Amino acid sequence: MFLEKKYQDILRENTLFKGLSENEFNDLVSHTRLRQLRVDEVLFSKHQAATHFFLLVDGRIKLSILSIEGAEKVVDIINPRMTFAEAIILNGASGYPLNAIALSDAEVICINADAFMNILKSSPKTCIKVVSCLSMRLHKLMTEIDRLSLHNATYRLISYLLENISSDEIEAVDIKLSIPKHVIASRISVTPETLSRTLKQLCKDNLLEMHDRHIILINPAKLRSLVDI
Repeated sequence: MFLEKKYQDILRENTLFKGLSENEFNDLVSHTRLRQLRVDEVLFSKHQAATHFFLLVDGRIKLSILSIEGAEKVVDIINPRMTFAEAIILNGASGYPLNAIALSDAEVICINADAFMNILKSSPKTCIKVVSCLSMRLHKLMTEIDRLSLHNATYRLISYLLENISSDEIEAVDIKLSIPKHVIASRISVTPETLSRTLKQLCKDNLLEMHDRHIILINPAKLRSLVDI
């Protein structure tokens, strides 16, 4: 199915594809398709053949794995305009190492792995851009490992909430929870019960207000001081 221009424009704006020549981009688009997902629909499963990587246009997608006991661990939450699974493709893995499941209705651009790899082999400039993009993502993951392994639940939750606002925000700000609380708990590696207790304590400390699916960060500057962000 031909990729509509509005989706081509979204693809073109992404760092991974800005360096492509017109011919390279048109060739890639001819091997690219749009997929519509419903909430809880699986985009790909662990060990499924890795034939594509993806750019999320709209909605939310969780990347997760299952423990031996069958408990789900959310590894990452993909937000609109983010690409994902490209590192798996570049690593030459034959299958995806985790599951990708829609947290809401979503639109995903699916980019053919072979077509993109052929372009990279003929374009050193594009290779450099891809390496730069993946290096920044690696830095983010290393920061995430530090946050999850060295800090308590309060630190993890505050850090997660601050990711959703501007770094220079100082006034009270309302954050809409676009994903369920149990998914947030899994994302920051705490139990739902611990998340609930932590939220209540932060409210008691007059740092947050809870309103159904909204959280008001009363004092972003104070919250930043608690995690040194």
